[in-house]
Amino acid sequence: MNHFLSIAVFVACTTTKALGQANTDTNKSSIPMMFTYSLIDSNTLTDVNGKTDTSGTPDNSAEKVFERVEIEASFPGGDAIWRRYLERNLDGSTPTKNGAPEGTYTVVVQFIVDKEGNISDVKALTNHGYGMEAEVVRVIKKGPKWSPAIQDGRLVKAYRKQPVTFMVISEKKTKKNKKQD
Repeated sequence: MNHFLSIAVFVACTTTKALGQANTDTNKSSIPMMFTYSLIDSNTLTDVNGKTDTSGTPDNSAEKVFERVEIEASFPGGDAIWRRYLERNLDGSTPTKNGAPEGTYTVVVQFIVDKEGNISDVKALTNHGYGMEAEVVRVIKKGPKWSPAIQDGRLVKAYRKQPVTFMVISEKKTKKNKKQD
């Protein structure tokens, strides 16, 4: 019988930054940070349904949820604090407890941050199973308020996506690596 052990949970905070914004995170943690830089034309806005508003002014509808904004919603304290929150609250042994085979699994969860900073509509975009998506959804749902996104100087509802990578390795490989050290 093979025994498996979850050895790590990698949390990659993905942010979309407008042209000209610099990465000011100087944390040299061993957990990788991934940043996606997108060029954003602030005169063209796209809502979740793919409709384009070229007026330069966001729709005042309370239902509009932006995929791209000038300033992304952010966790109080920044990406490093968000990553620490996830690392401390996620159960990295979830896939092992649920019988996941050896491998690397990246779960992606999407959620909305509203104008008041509340998190809603948390849902997994991947389906690896073994309880991983449910675990990430659980931790994001119970999190504190965020700083809302800003478009044209106004607070707006916007989507965020959070990838989390679970690694399941066999105990045999873990013991073998320890002997080599």
